[in-house]
Amino acid sequence: MKFLRFPLLLSLLLALACGDDDSSMTDAGSDATSDTSPDSAVPDNGVANDELAPTECAAFPDCDGTQVESACACVPRPLDMDSLDANLVGCTELMTAGGAERTPENDFCDGSGESGTPNFACNAPGGYLEVGESQNVTVYGIVDVFGNGGDADAIDVEIYLEGENGALGELVGSATAMVEDPCSETEDEIEDGEVTGTRSLGFYFIENVPTETPLIVKTHGNPSFWHDIYSYNIYISNSEVDTAAPAEGACETFGQSALQGARWNYRARILSSSDWTSIPLTAGLIDGIRPTHGVVAGEAHDCDDVRLEFAQIATNPEADVFTYFNDNPDNPLPAVGRQAGTSLLGLYAALDVPEGPIDVAGVVRQGGALESVGWYRAQVFPGAVTTVTLRGIRPHQVPSE
Repeated sequence: MKFLRFPLLLSLLLALACGDDDSSMTDAGSDATSDTSPDSAVPDNGVANDELAPTECAAFPDCDGTQVESACACVPRPLDMDSLDANLVGCTELMTAGGAERTPENDFCDGSGESGTPNFACNAPGGYLEVGESQNVTVYGIVDVFGNGGDADAIDVEIYLEGENGALGELVGSATAMVEDPCSETEDEIEDGEVTGTRSLGFYFIENVPTETPLIVKTHGNPSFWHDIYSYNIYISNSEVDTAAPAEGACETFGQSALQGARWNYRARILSSSDWTSIPLTAGLIDGIRPTHGVVAGEAHDCDDVRLEFAQIATNPEADVFTYFNDNPDNPLPAVGRQAGTSLLGLYAALDVPEGPIDVAGVVRQGGALESVGWYRAQVFPGAVTTVTLRGIRPHQVPSE
């Protein structure tokens, strides 16, 4: 039995996605040496390791004195305090409820201690990750429900190649997650530290998915109950592929040949219609998400895919409301007015973002200097959630020689 670690986390997931109109792109790179007009690059911004960021932006960034322009976004300048240096989040720092154990595999936390220094090696020359030789694997897992909602049954999972500027590319494969599958799971619903019920999470698997390739995972169900989620920055490294025989006692579905060979586990996500309405209200967006807009949400991680506390995140175009979240994994609520950046959960959400291309970027303070967390370009789709978790510079973001 898995415990629900991020009930309101889905608020984070309230949207990133849509549009591929290249005419919206304008020049505005980072760490260059010319003036700041919309048709030229910007001066050196003092942020280390964002030099590889795109020089064409989804919209022209117009930053003020409280912000630093990095990777096309106007990121809030991290507060100049040693106590707010980027913190690598340890598993023991995360609250527990209902007996849930915090683990690196499920919670993207560091199992070696309470806190630590992040690893940003993949963001610096000499540490860039290289693209490996692509192979086909089977992607499998369950569909998790963020926040409130019923059983995650009959949820379609689709995997796409990522197109230019984050547009949906070719459909690689699809499957429908079903709770009748022997590999489905149950999840405890936790409210105020108490278990209030359980729900079932359907299982799926998709064959012939390429590794070492930028992918987009889309989940959708009955529109009366669910809102679509488009997950970006999905990249299967060959080093993460499991080729061992399924463990003894594995559920019956693993007897199929597709799950006997090279495979990769991915916990997909779906968002309930009720939380699509309630979460913006909690964050102060009284009128909710406009029909032509969406939400961008995700987390800040280091190069080892561990959560970061005190990371500053921004999107371009900007959202009507931007929020970080509290420290409670079992009930992540918007922390309205928080200025220190991400909490122990590393979570952010940009609510009510216009349809089309969007740039997401992050900056931290480290040892008195500013350093990039990474960046990503995605698409905002109307009425949907686009998730972008920053994980440093990805292999496909490094220019080939």
